[in-house]
Amino acid sequence: MTNQTTIVNNTQPLKGFPANFLKIFAALTMLIDHAALTLVYAKLSEFPEYRDIIFSAEAAAEEIAAIPANYLSIYSMYTVMRLVGRIAFPLYAFLLVEGFLHTSDIKRYLFRVGLCALVAEIPFNLVVTTAAPALKIQNVTASVFCPQYQNTVFTLFLALLMLCAMKHFETSQTNPRGAVKQLLGQFFSVMLACLLAILLRTDYSYIGILLIAVFYYFRGSRKMQVILGCILFLGINVASLLAFIPIGMYNGILLRSKKCKYFFYIFYPAHLLVLYLLSLLI
Repeated sequence: MTNQTTIVNNTQPLKGFPANFLKIFAALTMLIDHAALTLVYAKLSEFPEYRDIIFSAEAAAEEIAAIPANYLSIYSMYTVMRLVGRIAFPLYAFLLVEGFLHTSDIKRYLFRVGLCALVAEIPFNLVVTTAAPALKIQNVTASVFCPQYQNTVFTLFLALLMLCAMKHFETSQTNPRGAVKQLLGQFFSVMLACLLAILLRTDYSYIGILLIAVFYYFRGSRKMQVILGCILFLGINVASLLAFIPIGMYNGILLRSKKCKYFFYIFYPAHLLVLYLLSLLI
C-alpha cells in the first residue's frame, strides 16, 4: 500500500509545477535569506565600525567610500541573498491557501501552524535580535524575547484563522441580502486579521494578510491571483515578484506523503536554530 495520495485540480493543465516543487523552492529561498541574516551578517559584524555605517540610513557617501572593497563585497553577497529570500513568503502564502482548500481537518491544520509559530519564536528572536541593526530594530540585544517583531508563521496562523472566518460567511444564496452579508463578513474578517498582524507586529504585517486574502478570494482565477499579488508586493520588494512566476505555473497537483508531512513544520524552527548556532562559531 502506498503512503502517498495525489490530488489533482482538473481545472488546471498538468504541465507546470506541483505544490511540492513550490514548497521546496520556498524553503530553499528562505534558507538563503536566513543564512545571510546569520552567517554572512556574523562576518559583517567582525568589523562593527563598518557594519554600523553600512546599515545606517544616515551614513554619508564619504563614510561608505572609505569602507574596504572586500568588506563591501561581503555586504553585496548579503544583499543578494536577502533579495532571494523575498521570494519565499508569497510562495508560503499561496501554499497556505491551497492547504486550506484541500485539508480534511482544519482544526489539526490550525494546530500544526500555531504550534510551529510558537516553537519557532525563540530561535527567530535570537536571529533577529542578533541582527537588529540590519533589520532596523531599535534598542535590543541578543535575546529570546523580541516583542517588536514576531515570526512569519504567526502571520500565516492569523491568516488561517481569517480564512476560516471567510469560509464561514460564504453562502449559496444569490439574493442581494445574502451577497451583502457575505461581502461584509469577509471584509471585516480580513480587516480584523490585518489589525491583529499590525498590533502583534508579525513579519509582513497586514500586507501578508491581504495577499493571502487575495489568493483565497480569487482562487478561481490564477491570473487575478498573480496580478493583484504583484500589485500588493510591488511596494514591498521588487524581488518578491519573482515568486509569482512559479505561482502562475502551478499545475494544481498536490502530493501528500506521510513521511514528509511534518518536514516543513520542523524545518522552519530547526534551520533558524542551526544557523544561529553556526553564526556563533564564525
